Amino acid sequence: MELDKTQLQWLLAGIGVIVVALIYLWGIRTRIKEELRRRPRRMEREPALGETPGSVPDQTTNDRYFGELGHITPEHHLADKVLVDVEIRPIQRKPTHSGSAQTGNVETAPEIAPENAPATETRPTPGASEPATETRQQPALSPPPSMTVALTVMAPRQQFFNGNRIQEIAGELGFRLNAEGLFERFPDEETVDEAPELVFSMAHLRKPGSFEPQTLADLTTPGLLLFMRLPGPLESIKALELLVITADQLARKLGGVICDERRNRMTNQALMHLRGEVLDLERRRRLWV
Repeated sequence: MELDKTQLQWLLAGIGVIVVALIYLWGIRTRIKEELRRRPRRMEREPALGETPGSVPDQTTNDRYFGELGHITPEHHLADKVLVDVEIRPIQRKPTHSGSAQTGNVETAPEIAPENAPATETRPTPGASEPATETRQQPALSPPPSMTVALTVMAPRQQFFNGNRIQEIAGELGFRLNAEGLFERFPDEETVDEAPELVFSMAHLRKPGSFEPQTLADLTTPGLLLFMRLPGPLESIKALELLVITADQLARKLGGVICDERRNRMTNQALMHLRGEVLDLERRRRLWV
């Protein structure tokens, strides 16, 4: 039986389709085998009942990664220091009997009853005295927040302030000399019925720091110290502003410079930091109340 031209063409086309399909399937088989060969072995055993695949430990490697040390395997010379297996077992505590003696300072943990166990009620025996009620001491309240602010007015290097000049300028700025030899500054507005409350004080930087009236004319000092306790009779920010203004007036009239309590020259940044501390004090006092 001879095939005509059309039948021969259909036969060749069918054979071509079969060949192409076989080549495609062979390529897929080759890729699957290559993927399986590249994929590492994940687990040595199947997860048991109740375990998730992520809970089964990966036993392909037995090493740890320690940053710059890299992966430390059991053959590494540091393996005995870092690859340590720790066995954790529950601690069984035996209840201590009332007649047994306790040794050392080890305290036994109290027994915890199961959640569903009925609560046992302890009843006092007839004739037994009632237990004394424990008096609970209330914790002592912490004192309200406060702070001390101090500024210094320093004379130029190798120069000093004179006592008479200090007294003259202090009088112009509203200071009063008290019995202890300190110049004191009170609020500008004073009440007649109540005694004025001190805002800040001024001493000098030579021992003992007080101004003695009988030796004030001979006094020479490298600087003055202005200090105050907050809170005071004025609002904290207003008291700070009055302190800074007074220190500036003293420095201008005496020819000195304003410094902090460590005698470092005061800058605008340092003044802003001091103002921030005073504002923080006010905030903490509002929270304390």
